[in-house]
Amino acid sequence: MNCQNCRTMTEEGCSLCETCELRFAGTLLRLARDVTPLHDSLDATLHPGGHSPVRIQTATPPTPIRLDVLDLIDMLDATARELWRCLDGIDALDWRKDKRNEDLKATLIACAGHPKLATFADAGLYMHIINNLARKVDLALDPPEQRREIGTCELCETMLTAGADDQWVTCPVCGREQRAQTVKLRRLKTLCWDDSKRGSAADIAKAFTEAGIKVSRKTITMWGQRDKLFRHADGYAYCDVYRLLIGPADLTVMA
Repeated sequence: MNCQNCRTMTEEGCSLCETCELRFAGTLLRLARDVTPLHDSLDATLHPGGHSPVRIQTATPPTPIRLDVLDLIDMLDATARELWRCLDGIDALDWRKDKRNEDLKATLIACAGHPKLATFADAGLYMHIINNLARKVDLALDPPEQRREIGTCELCETMLTAGADDQWVTCPVCGREQRAQTVKLRRLKTLCWDDSKRGSAADIAKAFTEAGIKVSRKTITMWGQRDKLFRHADGYAYCDVYRLLIGPADLTVMA
């Protein structure tokens, strides 16, 4: 039998492999941790950064509550309780057997520790739904300017985002955990292999610096002025900048 998430072989009767089960449980626990700051971020006078909220002054009075966060909490609440019913084998229409727990945090923790988390029939589907919700919670709690696209997942090509201090990133689709620096280098390698990839001095300097290869916009512009770097109509070529920075060595050093 194959894992419903990563398609690897699993034990008989298991819908998820051991690794995916641990990731699923970890995501549920992380959501349980984020329930309190998520509720706090309902306050419209807070900057949309629930982990480190800062009150803002607006020209006009804000709405009394952040409706987008309220909708997200409702969606998380409904999904967590539906997951709990699936784990306990309770028919959604049989309300008499539904041991409803009003505490969302407790429900998420209970689901994470449930013995049937990896064995019930739709485990893969709910893992995918929970991962998507976790990503939305992250975006609601972390200021958008602190998270940016760093490259694509090695397995499923999903665009990944990370904060400035994030060392590891987890793909929201396939659940693969990867080093943020590796993702950035892989993205830069793709740009440097293709001689049609071009950009402004600022864009190229940013891409190299984020990948750990420091170069300034001024340096790239100076190379262009001294005819060390050819400027195309649509900007400089990433591969040309790479050759000047690294030398004739093979691009595999960036792998």
